[in-house]
Amino acid sequence: MTEPRTYPSPPVELPIDPWLLEGTPAPHCKVCAALAREREEALAYGDRSKAFEASAEIRNHRHVSTP
Repeated sequence: MTEPRTYPSPPVELPIDPWLLEGTPAPHCKVCAALAREREEALAYGDRSKAFEASAEIRNHRHVSTP
């Protein structure tokens, strides 16, 4: 008989749905540009949660063009 495991197994890495990271910054919008940079930095560091939040803000942001 095998002994029951008394320690947790390694975490399961689930794939993130690609649409969660979608969001095209509006041209000439400084807020969108900053959020896009924030998203890229978060992805570079492996912080998917922060990348998702930045993408959601881009999608929901009222784009204002500034010359």
